[in-house]
Amino acid sequence: MATRGRGPARGSASGGHGSTVERWASKRLLYLDNLKVILIAAIIVGHGLEGYADIDWWAYSDVREVTLSPVTQAVLLVIGGPFALFLIPLLFLVAGLLTPPSLQRKGPGMFARDRLLRLGLVFAVYVLVLLPPIMYVLEYWVGTDTGPYWSSYLGEEKVFDTGTLWFVGVLLIYSLGYAAWAKIRQGHEVRPWRTEIHLRHLLLLVAAVGVSTFLVRLVFPFNSENKYLDLNFYQWPSCLGVFALGVMAYRQGWLTALPERLCRQCRNATVATACVFAVFTAYGVATGGIDEQSWLGGWDWSAFVFAAIESALTVFAPVWLLGIVQRHLDRPVRWIGPVLSRSAYGAFVLQVVVLIGLAIALRPLPLPAEVKALIVASGGVAGSFALAWLLISRVPGMARVL
Repeated sequence: MATRGRGPARGSASGGHGSTVERWASKRLLYLDNLKVILIAAIIVGHGLEGYADIDWWAYSDVREVTLSPVTQAVLLVIGGPFALFLIPLLFLVAGLLTPPSLQRKGPGMFARDRLLRLGLVFAVYVLVLLPPIMYVLEYWVGTDTGPYWSSYLGEEKVFDTGTLWFVGVLLIYSLGYAAWAKIRQGHEVRPWRTEIHLRHLLLLVAAVGVSTFLVRLVFPFNSENKYLDLNFYQWPSCLGVFALGVMAYRQGWLTALPERLCRQCRNATVATACVFAVFTAYGVATGGIDEQSWLGGWDWSAFVFAAIESALTVFAPVWLLGIVQRHLDRPVRWIGPVLSRSAYGAFVLQVVVLIGLAIALRPLPLPAEVKALIVASGGVAGSFALAWLLISRVPGMARVL
């Protein structure tokens, strides 16, 4: 990976965990570590709030004891809705940018083994070991489910829930696919794409992703589960599109400096698309002309429009935001340091433990949903990062995985 060194923090120890994490941080791009902390904190906050909302996007919402007011939910949807559409694609774009240098440094074999350890092992432990007992507590101790647990856990579709780590499972598939392609291409002359990436190329990508998304959702509607292992197939076109964009853009220096003109164009396209999304949503609410289920997937004009809007947001917005953080976050941030950066991946994995634990602990208290949601969201961020750092710094071998 391309790196930009940074000096040791004041007061760091000459040995032990303090110096170890500083050495780790000195080899990394500062803006990417800052971005990673912000994005994962935002994801945790979003899940903490969703636990008290009507939307069934977080495990606790099924057994919530109080519900956010319609006004609060509407405000959160307007503010967080567009952001939620391009947050995960931004992570895939960054992953695409980081993949070629990592593979070049390690070689296809070692790169694949590293991904199987950091992504595959974590994914398997989360899905098979960590999540089932948490769902058991929610469904049987907190909820009202009866009967055989595994039948209830897998549901009628017999699907293993992947929770928030569907992203990790899909990234593992993309990474191994790229490693296999690189292995096959070993010994062949590599001809990099010399044409600079312009807005017209991104428009072509939006069109390809939009059509692919519409077609995929004829089979896998938005927020649906697929057979055996829930990997959000309905988001694969956009995630694969921006991952591939990142792989190609690495050779054009996007990892360190995205073209300023393209960044401005993507900003304008993002704002325009967000306005179209607002009009589309307002039209559906005001006239009832858009059925809530039809735009999630199917042979319907609203499904096509939603797929087109989402595809534009998931391509243009990540590129714009990447340019912003390169220009404004490539510096030390007072409340972000090497410890938080080093703990970010672990916090993403462990958030389900902290968020569900806090929600259950607050359950007996007669507090409004808004208050509980704020406590769970803020406490979830602090607790997830703290628990991750505790495991990394205290449990032998955990630093290799998290």
